[in-house]
Amino acid sequence: MAVMEQYQPDDEIDLFELFASLVQQWRWVIGLTVVGVVVSIIVALMMPKQYEVTAQIAVPNQSDVIALSTRGYGKQAKEALFAEFYKSLNSPKNIDDFVLEGQWANKLLAGNISGLSNSEIAARVRQKFSLNILEPKKEKGVLNTPAPSLLALTLWSTEEQHAADMLNSYIEKSNQQLIELIKSKALKAKDLELERVNREIDLLRITTARNRALLIQKIEAINGEKLKKLSQALELSVSKFSIDQQASLAELNEALVLALKLKIKKPTTIETFAKGSISSSATEINVTTNTRSDLFLMGSDYIKGVILNLKSRTEKELFIKEISGLKKQIEEIKHDVTLAVLKARKNDDPFIVELPALLEKLSELQSISFDFSGVQLYRLDQAASIDGQAEKPKRALIVAVGGVLSLFIGMFAALIAGAVKRRKALA
Repeated sequence: MAVMEQYQPDDEIDLFELFASLVQQWRWVIGLTVVGVVVSIIVALMMPKQYEVTAQIAVPNQSDVIALSTRGYGKQAKEALFAEFYKSLNSPKNIDDFVLEGQWANKLLAGNISGLSNSEIAARVRQKFSLNILEPKKEKGVLNTPAPSLLALTLWSTEEQHAADMLNSYIEKSNQQLIELIKSKALKAKDLELERVNREIDLLRITTARNRALLIQKIEAINGEKLKKLSQALELSVSKFSIDQQASLAELNEALVLALKLKIKKPTTIETFAKGSISSSATEINVTTNTRSDLFLMGSDYIKGVILNLKSRTEKELFIKEISGLKKQIEEIKHDVTLAVLKARKNDDPFIVELPALLEKLSELQSISFDFSGVQLYRLDQAASIDGQAEKPKRALIVAVGGVLSLFIGMFAALIAGAVKRRKALA
């Protein structure tokens, strides 16, 4: 047992010795702790104040959306507009352009930008900027970003007022830029619609004019055919009258010869002629009827007069009853009222059924004002403002942490100093 106790290792820590050593080396503990606290205070005081400035915006009011739809071209929805506004706000290019254009880096970074390029300057400001969706909350496991209804724009800076000014200005600038973009797209869509409507109107006018020209040609062709038929009927009537007249002359000449032979100069009847012939001639004439009226009985004088009258006629058409009716029809066709109106028409617009609706559409498009002044694509839930309370640094925490660390360092240094002192005493 004695041998075993002789080789037993001494691994116990004497706490009394430790505390005694710390008490003996109290100057190290107190000194280093005080130095650490002083250094922490100096560091905390030297660190610049960091202010967190936040602005909150929500979906726009319905009145702004209505104004945008009424004064512009096309219907708008507030959710879709706010989603586009979110994308515009979150665009790195838009942020960088705004920072460089307004020279916000000089105001926010307190001049610590010497020697930096524009992209580096803009990147430094962008690192202090964040845009978060407050509502709706993104569900776990969902990859797609939800359509926002409430946004928070946050900017960290040592210059609280400049940070608030930048956030408010950036929101308003983004609003104007998106409105100009919407206006530009709407103008392009309106111009395309105007072009389409004008092209449709021109096509209708061309088609109507062409149809009118074809109708004129059709009527002229029909009238021409009618005129040919009527002219032919007129010629046939005159020709028939001439033939009839020649036949009448031939009949009159025969009657004249007979009247001369029978020595009938004046009109008589067959009964009277028969009686006279019996008394003066040996030839016997039998009268079988008292209703017979032969032309030679009119006498040679009358027949000669009729023949002379027929031969002296120059205007044969005056004696053809059908001529007047045919000529009337010919004149009516030559002076076709419908054809004359079609040819005299200078404007086909009143006869285009679809034109009024298209002209009304044209008028509506031309009356669009695109006056979006005062329209906001967001509703300001909370404007960026200053309260004078810095979020960083937490000076009390820095001093507390520095003091605790200094205390531990002092205690460690005291233990080392005590151990060194004991070794020297044993030596």
